[in-house]
Amino acid sequence: MIRVKCLSSDYDGTISPISVSRAESRVPLETRVMLGRISSFLPISIITMKDLFFIMPRTPFARAWSAIGGLEMRVGKRVLKKESLEHRLAGISRAVDYAKSHIANAGVEIEEKQDSEGHTVAFCVDWRRAQHPKAAKQEAEQVAVYCRELRLKLIRYETQPFFDVYPVAPDKGWALQEMANELGVKSGVLYMGDSETDNSAFKASTVSIGVVHDETPLQGLNCEY
Repeated sequence: MIRVKCLSSDYDGTISPISVSRAESRVPLETRVMLGRISSFLPISIITMKDLFFIMPRTPFARAWSAIGGLEMRVGKRVLKKESLEHRLAGISRAVDYAKSHIANAGVEIEEKQDSEGHTVAFCVDWRRAQHPKAAKQEAEQVAVYCRELRLKLIRYETQPFFDVYPVAPDKGWALQEMANELGVKSGVLYMGDSETDNSAFKASTVSIGVVHDETPLQGLNCEY
């Protein structure tokens, strides 16, 4: 029998609804209460594409967080950053300015992901609530082309009407391993996720669980359960 020593989880679509706005995003009360109980005897960590400013207030039951796809991690009061990113952040800044000046469609959200010092290190273009989805998608695709020209990393989510832009490719598997090391957990890591971006974390975990909802790409998940 496998003894679970740490519970690690993605956020969007796994322990929180995926079809809500950023401002409305919360862990449902019943789930939050249960995770609070679990945290009394197991360390819980969150691995997410969101930033620390967003994720920490929404997951008070966690002991550690790996944010922005592993670019920044917090364990207790310690904040750890991925090295050698500074020279790539100018491209992110240019891309954000381009997105803001080229997307005019109402309802399109440009979510800047900031590190603990307030620097924008990645961003998301989300047209789920656009008033004119077709036109919004065309504007978003222009931003995507510009980001590729800057050699930035685009992360798409199947047919979802949003994408992330990063200075380097995020790796949740690497983030999970770093998190476990910082928590002193050598084995028995259970990881939960809901998308193909979680596959590397599924592979790096001891037990992997895919959370199914209407937008889960079942054929693309490499999890055990």
